[in-house]
Amino acid sequence: MKTRISTILLFSAFTSFAIAEQATTTETGAAAPASPASTTAAPAAAPAPRTLVSINGQSITDADMLAFNALQGNKLQLNTEQGQLQAMNQLINTTLVAQVGMANNLQDNPQVAAAIQMATLQVLAEVQINKYLATNPISDEELKTAYDKQFSPEKLTEFKARHILLDEEQQAKDLIKSLDEGKDFAELAKENSKDASKSTGGDLGWIGRGQVVQPFGDAMAGQEKGKYSATPIKTQFGWHIILVEDSRPQQPPKFEEVKDQFSTQIQQQRLSDYITGLRNIAKIDVPGAKEKAAAATPTEKDAPAPAPAATENK
Repeated sequence: MKTRISTILLFSAFTSFAIAEQATTTETGAAAPASPASTTAAPAAAPAPRTLVSINGQSITDADMLAFNALQGNKLQLNTEQGQLQAMNQLINTTLVAQVGMANNLQDNPQVAAAIQMATLQVLAEVQINKYLATNPISDEELKTAYDKQFSPEKLTEFKARHILLDEEQQAKDLIKSLDEGKDFAELAKENSKDASKSTGGDLGWIGRGQVVQPFGDAMAGQEKGKYSATPIKTQFGWHIILVEDSRPQQPPKFEEVKDQFSTQIQQQRLSDYITGLRNIAKIDVPGAKEKAAAATPTEKDAPAPAPAATENK
């Protein structure tokens, strides 16, 4: 599933709003943009914010509008006149209510102040993430390497397999002995397997190595066609006996079809490494943590006295 990193200040997506000389009056009495915003990419240097409306002396700019819509989840289409009008009205309403809150000194409430601080941190973090990704682009070479690793020939082979799943290793060994004596694999699976596939004789159909847990996949890939495993295979589910009935190569998807998926995976790993690096060089103190750790560690004083040495009865 593709993950997208939201951008708070979307100057790269929209240019400044155009304010008509003959402004249209909205139901709130505010001037609204007369034409849709351009969707062409902005130049490297973002244009200076332009005032759209003044509310009780507080200027609201096109940058404010973009940020406001982004914080709402970009629900309004700002490249349409209707979307701009809706965003303008919502921002005016929000500003008016916030001004009343400011007059009532709500910003001095500790919980409100904390919420404002956390919102600021969130915005700064998201913008910094986007800046980091922009300055550390993923190359086609990286994508191709990831593609070749994921779709290597050994990983593209599919196997038509059956298995018998058991709780105990000895059970599996006993059934392997029965198979050596000529018993039918499917019948033994129906009689003994604890897996849901027992009703079909342990049939798993066509499966790839990456579709199963590693011990199972490794054993299946190394199994000769038409043979069953000579020793039980241990996984977190129990003990398996695996029969590989057939195998066939798979055709990998075209590179262009999965390129975006690999880009997302590499981007996520890159961000994880970036944040790990920040944590490694950061000084992070948890009040009382050292004292709790010291209290949990027994000292020489707290250690039990050694037992007296045994003496020989005389």
